[in-house]
This record gives sequence, C-alpha cells and structure tokens, in this order.
Amino acid sequence: MNIYRKSFMDGLTIGLGYLPVAVAFGITAKPLLSAFETFLMSFMVFGGASQFLALQMLSASSSAAAIIIAVFVLNSRHFVMSFKINYDLKREPLLKKLLISSYVTDESFAVSASVEDERKDFANYFIIFITAYIFWVAFSVVGYMAGEIMSEEWVAASGIALYALFIALLVPAIRTHHKYLIVAVLGMVLHFVFTAMHFIPSGIAIILAMVLAALFGLILEKRGDKI
Repeated sequence: MNIYRKSFMDGLTIGLGYLPVAVAFGITAKPLLSAFETFLMSFMVFGGASQFLALQMLSASSSAAAIIIAVFVLNSRHFVMSFKINYDLKREPLLKKLLISSYVTDESFAVSASVEDERKDFANYFIIFITAYIFWVAFSVVGYMAGEIMSEEWVAASGIALYALFIALLVPAIRTHHKYLIVAVLGMVLHFVFTAMHFIPSGIAIILAMVLAALFGLILEKRGDKI
C-alpha cells in the first residue's frame, strides 16, 4: 500500500473515532453557541476535552479569561507531544513544525509515534492530522444541525457526553498508573471545596483544582511513589 494512502487510512480511523464525540459536542453546544461559533471553536481549538470544558464553564457563566486559562491548562500536555513531533521533523522548516503542532491531539500523537520510520515526515504527519481534523470540525457542525431537530430533552441529555469523555480519557491512565486515580479524586474534591466557597468564582475554582491536583501528581512522579 502507498505510504500516503496508509497515512490517510490512519487519519480516517482517528476521524471515525472522533465522529460520535464531535456530534455530541455539536449537540451540547447548541443551547450555548451559534452554528458559526460552534464551527469556529472546533476550527480554532480542536480539542475535545477542552471544548467540552469550555461549554461547561460557559453554562456556569464563567469569565472569558477563566475559560481561556482552563483550556490552556488542560491542553498544556500537547506541548510535550509537539516536542516529540518536532524532533521527528528536525530537518523541516520552523513554519512546518508549527503547522503540524497546531493539529496535535492525543490520538494523532499516538498514531504518529507508532508509524514506520519511512512515514515520519511532514507530508505523512500532515495527512494523518488534517484528515482527523476535518472529521472533528465537520461533525461538530453536523451535531449542531442535529440539535436543531432534536427535542430540548435530548439536547440537555447530550451534556452527559462531557462526563463520558473525561471518564474515557481517565480510565486507561488509571489502569496503567493507579496514582492517577488519587490525582483525579483530589481534583474533584478540591473543585467541590472551592465551589462551596462562594467568594471564589466557578471559573477560578476549576482552574485552582486542576493546577493543584496536577502539582500533587507531579510530586508523586518526582518521588517515584508506587501506589
């Protein structure tokens, strides 16, 4: 099989995996955003978990600054992934590296890390990443349009997709490293405590919980505790 076709099939596989989550995002976004805003968020952010988080914070009337900071913190892991991609493309111009890095997701990174050496180049990475990206953006809009013909009860129920997505991201990590369960529970407890403190805005509460739980996780990693 042609190497570019293999890369397209890899991207198609990722895109098909995105399909139900992207549709759920579009449906969930309908009460909060316009069709163009939904498209624009998927087009510019391209991060499933962070986009759902942004919707949750919008529904809680969080400030724009709080949403931006929370999304940045959640997506900060992509910096590490981009460093690895840039190493693979060390002979490519900076502009190409920046372009590829803007399309990095957990799934596309995992696929790119497992491809054969002959496909570790800009063209093949771009094919994989852009194919998955097109699926995410397109089906976000499809989901929004589906929300137009669905009852309000169905649209409201689609909000469960947020929790399903975070659980789907969390469970594999917990199965590999049990310490992540402690970090996740700590984050939930801290968020509950900070939210109960009515003088802390909801947007700031979630950022504080995320950062403090992440710092605790970093301490566990540094100490090398085996939990």
